[in-house]
Formats: sequence, structure tokens, C-alpha cells
Amino acid sequence: MRWILPLMLMMLLAGCIGDRADLQQFVASVKQQHVARIPPLKEPPKFEHFQYAADLLRSPFVPPSRELTAEAVDTTKDCLHPDLKRRKERLEAYALDNLKMRGTLSDGGVIWALIETSDGNVYRLGVGNYLGLFSGHITKITPSSIDITELIPDGSGCWTERSSSLDLTGE
Repeated sequence: MRWILPLMLMMLLAGCIGDRADLQQFVASVKQQHVARIPPLKEPPKFEHFQYAADLLRSPFVPPSRELTAEAVDTTKDCLHPDLKRRKERLEAYALDNLKMRGTLSDGGVIWALIETSDGNVYRLGVGNYLGLFSGHITKITPSSIDITELIPDGSGCWTERSSSLDLTGE
């Protein structure tokens, strides 16, 4: 009985060895009939050297001088204009569209607004603080909105007041 299993296994393996001439002939005929067509490579574009000649320009790695970044406001005219001597607050770097009112805090009758910037930071502001690109001055804070007075340039060197508001968003 012990010799039957090895004998059957040898017979099974012997059946796997056979004539593969027809398979080899089929592979040879397919290789002859099918020739791969590879298109020729395109001519590479001609390299043109670029001479960087900005020696007289400001380096992009050095902050601009104060004269280049100062706002051009004509203070000689007798009209409304922003206070140039006032130091700008953090939220004056953001447009009002990029700010969201997220809530309020109050203590002893004083109410503060919680403002979220587009980069996810939250700030506490009160009446009198500034925000927005156009010297937006907070005039009133309610639990559901903030009233803002902005100074918009009119193009002639004067500025006009515009009322805006930020409403509480519950996203």
C-alpha cells in the first residue's frame, strides 16, 4: 500500500512531460506576424540660455523699504482721510470677506466679538478696534452682528465712509 501513492504520483508527473512543438511553432509564427511599430522620437526643443540681469532691482529676499509700502494719502486736502500715524492692528491684514464672527463675550456690560480669520485663528475685538483692509472701525457690537465703518478711497485723494457689518455665522 505504501508504494501505490508514489507510483501514482510518478505517473501523474510523467503525463505532464509531452511534446510542446506545436506551442513553440505558434509562438514563433505570432512573433513573425506582429512587429511593434514605435514612432520616432520628436526633436527636443532648442535650449535658450536666459541671462538674469536684475542687479539693479530689489532682491526678493529682502523686505521692501518703508517708502515703497507707505500708503499714498494726500493730507494737504481738507477732506476725510485715515490716520496714518496709527499702528495697524492684526486683523487689518484681512479683507472683511475672509473674517467670520463666531460669537461674543461679555463682562460687566462690556461686550467683545470673537472673530475667526481665514487661517483659523480666533481674535477678541471690542468697540474701537480696527479690522479689514479699509481701516474698518468697529462702532457697535451686538450678540448677532458687528457694525463697522470703513474709509474707502474715492480716487481723488479723499476718502468716504461706508457702513459694513459682520453677522454671526454658525458653521
